[in-house]
Formats: sequence, C-alpha cells, structure tokens
Amino acid sequence: MKGWTIRYRVLGVVAILSLIAYLYLAVLVRANGPFAIDQAARDLAQQSQDVALAGLIKGWALFGDWQILTVMLLLLNLMCSRETRREFFFFFLVALGGGGVLGQISKPLVGRLRPGDLSFGFPSGHTLAALVTVSGLLYWAYRSGFLRRPLGLASSMGAGMLIVLGVGISRMYTDSHWITDVFGGVLLGVAMTTGVALALELRFALKDQRPAMAFSPRDSTPNPEPSSVNPER
Repeated sequence: MKGWTIRYRVLGVVAILSLIAYLYLAVLVRANGPFAIDQAARDLAQQSQDVALAGLIKGWALFGDWQILTVMLLLLNLMCSRETRREFFFFFLVALGGGGVLGQISKPLVGRLRPGDLSFGFPSGHTLAALVTVSGLLYWAYRSGFLRRPLGLASSMGAGMLIVLGVGISRMYTDSHWITDVFGGVLLGVAMTTGVALALELRFALKDQRPAMAFSPRDSTPNPEPSSVNPER
C-alpha cells in the first residue's frame, strides 16, 4: 500500500504544480504580451524557413489535430477489452475534452494574439492535444502491461516527447503561436493528464478493495443452525 501512496502523491504533486505554473504563465502573458524569448524564437523560426523541410514541418501538426486524434482514439477505444473500454473513454473524454474546453476559455481571458493573425492563441491547442494523447496512450500501455520493460518504456517516452516537440515547433514554424503559447499547452496538458490519471488510479484502488469491505466482522460469522436458535424444534 505504501507504493500506491507514493504514486498518488507524485501524480497529485505533478498535477497541482503544472496547473499552478500554467495559471502563473497565463497571468504573465496577459500582463506583458510577447516576451523577449517569444520574439527570439519567432525570429529563429522565420530565418530557418526551408522549402524542402517546410512540408514535413507543417504536416507534423497533424499529430496535434483534434479531429484526427478524436477519430483515432474512438477507434482505439473499440479495440479495448470490455473491462477497460469505459475507463479508456473516460480518461480521454476528461483529459482531452476538458483540456480543450479550458484552453478555449483561456484564450479570450488571456487575450494573447497570435504572431501571424489577430486571433487569440494562448495556449497552443495542438500542443495540448498532442501531449494529452501521447502521455495518455503511454499511461494505458504501461497499465495494460505492454510497456513494462525499461527499454521499451524509455524508447516509447522518447518517441512521444519527439512527437510533442515536433508539434510545438510546427506551430511556431507556421507563425501560428509564440513559444510561450506552446509552453502553456504543455503545462495544461500535463496538469490534465496527471489529474485524470490520479482519479482513475484512486477509482481502481477502491474497486479492488470493495469486495473486502463488503462484509463487516459481524457478517463474517456463520449463521447459527436452526436447531441452535430454536432448541425446542
């Protein structure tokens, strides 16, 4: 039980710290506008424009496209076993859908304009969607036993990080977001993923303990025989 307690604490601390960092960054962005690091990253992206790589970098944003990811996750949900299908659907409904709603609410509240047009851009929705999807799939792969070996887990996490990083770079390369918009998407995505994972872990733990808690010590004693209850009979 000690190991489970440590896992709960780690997930809870990561979720809370990520949410606090996201809110703090949102306040800074609203008060200050684009930072020096935003302008420097944008200048670097504009100077690195390459015709040969432009299609690949722009196309990388598909890994953060909400419509594509939603269809993919629905198909994966159908492939899950009946026991895990409901939890899988709940995880991505809350983490991905809830994160998207919070991101859309944040955009007008923060009021940060994109570098390339006059629409609101904080946080980056593509980066948020990519991070939630990648980390969520890694969570379920580990929980189902597909990624228990250290080498497989490390390589999968590295590939996932490259996907999310590529989506963020793609959004800056196309002048769709500042780099702090990308940071905001990452922070909100981490907060949503770890928060929902913590909720599911607690639910699984309660479900495992429920059979043992169904009987009280009084119920555990066998019922007396009818003859002992009514000696006259």
